[in-house]
Parts: sequence; C-alpha cells; structure tokens
Amino acid sequence: MLPFIFLTYIIYGKSNKVHLSSIFTFMNKFLYLALLLSSCYAKDKTAFSKNSIAVNASTNKAVNYDSCKKAIAIIKRQQKSKWEKLSKTEQEKVFAYAVTKTIAPAWLGTKWDFNGITQEPQKGKIACGYFVTTVLRDAGLPIERVKLAQCASEKLVTTIVQEKYIKRFSAVAMDDFMAYLKLNGFGLYIVGLDNHTGFIFNDGLDIWFIHSSILGTRDVQKEKAAGSSILQKSKYRIVGKISEDEKVLERWIDS
Repeated sequence: MLPFIFLTYIIYGKSNKVHLSSIFTFMNKFLYLALLLSSCYAKDKTAFSKNSIAVNASTNKAVNYDSCKKAIAIIKRQQKSKWEKLSKTEQEKVFAYAVTKTIAPAWLGTKWDFNGITQEPQKGKIACGYFVTTVLRDAGLPIERVKLAQCASEKLVTTIVQEKYIKRFSAVAMDDFMAYLKLNGFGLYIVGLDNHTGFIFNDGLDIWFIHSSILGTRDVQKEKAAGSSILQKSKYRIVGKISEDEKVLERWIDS
C-alpha cells in the first residue's frame, strides 16, 4: 500500500501540487468504499447469518443484498455534497458502477422465468423486464418497477431515457452495432430487442450484455455482447445510454 501511495505522490501529487495528506485522504476513501462493497459479498455463506444471505449461483459467493442496497445509499450521500463539482464523465461513472458493480452482480445466476417477479436475487425467478427495473430501483433510481417491467422494451427505454440519448438500429449488422457502442466509449445502456431487454455496459475495455435470459442456463447472465446470440439474432435494437442522461443522474443523486 505504501509504495502505491508514494508512487501516486511522485507521479500525480508533485506535478499537480497535491499534498501527501490529500493522497492519504483519497486512499482512505478508496479503502472505505472497498470495505463497503465487500460487505455485500463474501467468499462463502458462513460470513453472514442464515437469514440475511443468498448464494450467487454463478460465483458461489454469499450475497447480503440488504447491505448492497445500503452501500448505494451511503455512496449517494458521500457524492451528494460534491456532485455539482464532478464532471459529467465522473458522474456517469459513479452511477454506472453503482448499477453494474454493486447491485447487478448479486443477481447473476438467478433463474429466469417469463412470469418471474422476484425482488430478491437467488430467490425465485425473474423475467428480463423485471430484472432491469428491479436493478435500477435497487441501485437508487426512482422508477415504476412493475409498470415499466410489463412494457414493450421500446417503451421501457423511451420512458426512462431522453430521446437525445437513444439510438435505434433496424436490420443493422452486428458488427456495425458493436462499432457504435465501442465508438461511444464508457457507459451503461438499456437495450430493447425484438422480444427481450437488458443492460449493455461498455467498461472501457469490453462491452457486456447483462440480462435475464431464456437461453443457455436460463438465468441472469453477464456475457460479452459481441458473442451474444440474442443480440445477434434480433432484427431490431434500441439502446438508451442511461448513464449519460443528465436528468437520470439528477434524479438518482437527489432521491
């Protein structure tokens, strides 16, 4: 840890006139957030009491979902006072990671069902629309979970995301669709397909499709978007970049 702090100071602190104390403050916040998120997940279920856990079927890690949701509330409180000072890119990352790193992973392996409406990961089953709306709600975004989950995927996307952040693709080759996502860089999208919905997340390195799927293991999956047969076979695709929408970000931080 100390070598990392020293290196950070040499590379960043000296050139930008940042005091070593500021580096320690940053590291303390980083460690706090790491500990906070680790409270959501543990290597095995013995880390939590029997009444508070579910076991993530895809990772075999215990999930304390209440702690994950509490972590979101704490993150929002911490960011609230400095939110206006953050750049749009920084705000986008805070929100996108809240969804993809804190809430969505708990759902991986939860079974799919067309009529699935569970509100707890690893307990019961969940349909694709309910997966999207439940994750967004639990990540701290005020949303009509049931009403929107029952909508056609286009309606789901257009209700949540402003039109200027929406792009439609009709009979477009998969390579061209992926090129658009890559060109637009980091961000979280809601995607609507012929008969399906989910999240697409460009983390800056890879592009992921996170969804409750009827195919394969018939559960909530995180797969590389380029290799997803559901994305490939859909003749129509609509994507709304929810993490870039300033109205969504404002609703999220203010709620």
